[in-house]
Amino acid sequence: MLKTRRYILAFAGNAFAFRLLGALPTPAPKFDVDRLLDANSADHPNTFSRKYICNATVTLFSLPLVTKSGVGSGYTVIEEAACPSGNTISIQFGAGSWPESARGLNRLGFIQEAILEESAGKPAECAYVAFMTTSQEKSLDQAKKALETSGAIVPYSAAQGYSGHGHIASRVDRLQFPSKLTWRDIPVLVSRARGEMAADSQPKKDLPVAPGTPGTPATFLYVVRAALRSPAKHTKGHLFFNSKQFLLETDKEQDPAVGAHFAGRKIVANADKVMKLSATLTERHTGEKTPFHLWYEAGAEQMPPLRFDYQAKSFLRLTFEADTAAPVPPIRLALAGSKENA
Repeated sequence: MLKTRRYILAFAGNAFAFRLLGALPTPAPKFDVDRLLDANSADHPNTFSRKYICNATVTLFSLPLVTKSGVGSGYTVIEEAACPSGNTISIQFGAGSWPESARGLNRLGFIQEAILEESAGKPAECAYVAFMTTSQEKSLDQAKKALETSGAIVPYSAAQGYSGHGHIASRVDRLQFPSKLTWRDIPVLVSRARGEMAADSQPKKDLPVAPGTPGTPATFLYVVRAALRSPAKHTKGHLFFNSKQFLLETDKEQDPAVGAHFAGRKIVANADKVMKLSATLTERHTGEKTPFHLWYEAGAEQMPPLRFDYQAKSFLRLTFEADTAAPVPPIRLALAGSKENA
């Protein structure tokens, strides 16, 4: 339960991308993500992107002990376009460690979401495909041993899911790839992960929509973006991941200190417009909660966040901060005609 919730955040932040190279080739066989994007594609989509540098902080009882900057990088890219049946949205997030800057640690994750909206903010169908490296370390000592005993093969957890027409379906696969493939090789890893997931004939697991859920449960990144774009100070959103359903609750407040930081770096023009979003992700069945935080610029909510952080492990906090110079591997856009719009 807690592990699954951390997987959600890890796909949106566990390890560590940014040269946009045109439209993705159509994979075969298709995932629900591809079906939604292909069936509802439109010309001239709007594209919004952000690159991040990742900093890692070792903590003890939530108190910071030491922070190391530049252990990895990440990106978010959002594409949206009007289509005959509503709006089509693609959201990609990728992140990973640079092993040479992280004591040899090879960690990475990737997620792609596709959403078909009936109208703005009202999803009719949603799908995702994602994968990430897995790790069992529960303490700092175990993490140290993992660094000392890293092998030739790295285990991955891969997931895919669909929500729409009153039902939810998802599936999780366990994959393995050579340790020589790192964040720099994310295009190769995405292709290989998709290929192995598609080759497995195991069906997705169906589950009913949780009682009290209004409309269609959406995907994680989409629900977070909806919270950022909402004018309300407090928001609630329903989402699904790994055969589980979640409630995302958020609160917003002005953060002048972080605003001054980003204004000083010339990333925002007005420090007073930087807002902090404090979020809590609650698993609907168990009630267990996971907090995380994002910062964004008021008036530019269509853009990916300026910063986000979360407690990846009991001993490790990861912070991703906007950095136009962050070194990242190539990522391809999902919708034909997309162009970077920073």
